[in-house]
Amino acid sequence: MRATSLSFWLLPFVALAGCDRPTTGAAGASSSESGRDGAVTQAPPDQSGNAPQQQAGARGTIPATPAPAVALPSFADLADRLEPAVVNIQVVMVDPSARSPYEGTPWEYFFRRPGAPPPVIQAAGSGFVISPDGLILTNNHVVENARSVKVTTSSGEQYPAKVRGRDPLTDLALVKVDAKKQLVAASLGDSDAARVGDWVIAIGNPFGLEGTVTAGIISAKGRVIAGPYDDFLQTDAAINPGNSGGPLFGLRGEVVGINTAIIAQAQGVGFAIPINLAKELLPQLKEDGRITRGWLGVAVRPAPPEMAPAGAGAKGALVVGVDPEGPAAKAGVKPGDILVAIQGRPIDDSNRLPRLVATLKPGTTAELKVIRDGQVKTLTVTVEKMPDPARLVARHR
Repeated sequence: MRATSLSFWLLPFVALAGCDRPTTGAAGASSSESGRDGAVTQAPPDQSGNAPQQQAGARGTIPATPAPAVALPSFADLADRLEPAVVNIQVVMVDPSARSPYEGTPWEYFFRRPGAPPPVIQAAGSGFVISPDGLILTNNHVVENARSVKVTTSSGEQYPAKVRGRDPLTDLALVKVDAKKQLVAASLGDSDAARVGDWVIAIGNPFGLEGTVTAGIISAKGRVIAGPYDDFLQTDAAINPGNSGGPLFGLRGEVVGINTAIIAQAQGVGFAIPINLAKELLPQLKEDGRITRGWLGVAVRPAPPEMAPAGAGAKGALVVGVDPEGPAAKAGVKPGDILVAIQGRPIDDSNRLPRLVATLKPGTTAELKVIRDGQVKTLTVTVEKMPDPARLVARHR
């Protein structure tokens, strides 16, 4: 099929090369016979005596226009303004899963004996300054297990850095440098206001290529990849290894996301943490260095559309399991209930519930709106601190 298509499309161009030869008429003037296969056809003047404007036919030459036919945005000024807020993060880390460079050689016994410490490797990612005093936001996987962290600004200045806080569940991390001067900080936008189809640009250090700018659009919102707190923005702006932790900017120059993940086998499928999620967690990361999440103790799945009444205000989350010792059970939540709101915030789908509960501090007394047997009920629940996952598993064995 490919050879057939290629031959078909080559035919007109072969004809152009072989047939676009002028012939000489009786008066000795050059003409182009019918002009159908010519690059430019000279048409007779119209009734007013003016020569008509050249038409771009299927086989004619398309004339240039004084200005671009479609006005596309230039990101040059925006990138120039934003790049100083983006940094390169280099780490020396311990990677227990890394293969020894001596594996399979006679030196393996000496350098990777059983019980020997795991190898130390170097890695790099991106980040961006969020306050002039040197606070930098990045991904947890960029600095996890780091023995040392070094930050390089767009102007080439290097500073040692300390990890101020990490949250593996959302892959966020906060890094601090003492730069002895004010750094250029990025403005944090509103990812909830970002729309599918909006232009975005990513700035980072893919494969160590510092200050790389790529552009695309927001392809989708609310993507869930693996974790219970996933709420990714999907973008087709090129994101590669080394972009992790870098900012995704909107056209106003505000950060709308933090570039985090890609699908390796795909093209133009990247994921960024919504900046609104990061803004909710930043106070705890600054103060405590970790995130303490609220917990209800329920297992949920999407509610069938026919189960939630039209006036419920949200699609809701269908309760399929209740921890007998959890706060939801103490509040009277039962399997089969549909949770449609907590603290007045609608539960649009089951994936949203863990994120909403996680933002509530343990000890908070919250109103839980429930649909049971087609009737709306309001329950009062006291949110508790999320137990260690290992304890939860042991409790249900």
